[in-house]
Amino acid sequence: MRETEQLIAGALRDIAAEAGLPRPAADATWRAGRRRRLTTMAASAASIAGAIALALAVVLPLTAAPGPASPPGPTARLVWITLSPAKPAKADVLAAAARLLRERAAQLHLPDTQAQVWGPDVVLTGPAADQEQLKTLAMPGVLNFRQVLLYQPYRGTAPARGDASLVNHHTLALFGTLACTPDNTSTWKNQAGYTAAEDYDNPDTQIVSCDSSGNKYALDVAKVPGTQIGNAVAGLSRTSNQWDVTLTLKSAGTTALTNLTAKLVARYLPGAGAGNQDDYWLDTLAIVLDGNIISAPHIESPIPGGIAQIAGNFTRAQAEELAAQLHNGALPIAFRISAISTSAPAASSQAAAG
Repeated sequence: MRETEQLIAGALRDIAAEAGLPRPAADATWRAGRRRRLTTMAASAASIAGAIALALAVVLPLTAAPGPASPPGPTARLVWITLSPAKPAKADVLAAAARLLRERAAQLHLPDTQAQVWGPDVVLTGPAADQEQLKTLAMPGVLNFRQVLLYQPYRGTAPARGDASLVNHHTLALFGTLACTPDNTSTWKNQAGYTAAEDYDNPDTQIVSCDSSGNKYALDVAKVPGTQIGNAVAGLSRTSNQWDVTLTLKSAGTTALTNLTAKLVARYLPGAGAGNQDDYWLDTLAIVLDGNIISAPHIESPIPGGIAQIAGNFTRAQAEELAAQLHNGALPIAFRISAISTSAPAASSQAAAG
């Protein structure tokens, strides 16, 4: 028994030294006699377990394979959202997308959110209570400013307004067959034959689009592409008491917006002011996010200075989500949500693997 006790004492000293703990007082205790040995051995076993647990806590994060983050609290439930690229992407592109997703999460004050590359996908991890906000992070966030060339109201019997001669044949044909419906931000794209983001996000092509009220538009090429956005901030409007998003454009975007709005005002505002509905809609600038029109303001004067506001009857959450999507630019690739799993912390590894 004495030999066993000495071996245990030596092991305790070694573990304590490795973990940076004080030397165990086991030797002195055991010298007090056999009467206290069982108590001391139980305490020693607890010390060993504690030292081993501490060592694992330090080593495992450094050696484990990359995966979703640890839960933010002992009782929190987590959600894992797997984002799969619409097209296969290289590792550096996935890493850039994950970094941008983390920046968007920080904009939305979601500090417990992680975005990590996992094989061919990116996995978003965070509290299950934040699931809906986490899903908005994965929106591409491609914003373009496009002149309205044709407009037709939802289920309207009136003819389209604008100038059909400004629309190319392909886009005009799509406009004729497209049927928009309220609150439809996805299926209309398939109806128009838009099967990839390049079909409606390409700034160099005319497109058709719908707004949330079901109105239909044919839009010109983007004279002010979203790549010219330098900053985006959500705030409460001083004039309407509603939430909006203020954009600050880069130098080239500032010049482009000034030139475009000055051209529209000079050419179409006089007729619009006289009641010409064609000129009114041609003097309208659509703000298009991921193919959908989120605002279509009528332009009454040139917009200099590179400051533009997007107003669309937003709630605070909607305005902040939009600002987060636009603040640091669009995602480098388009994603689709391929899996969502929710689990208690104790089952985190199983949920991540599922």
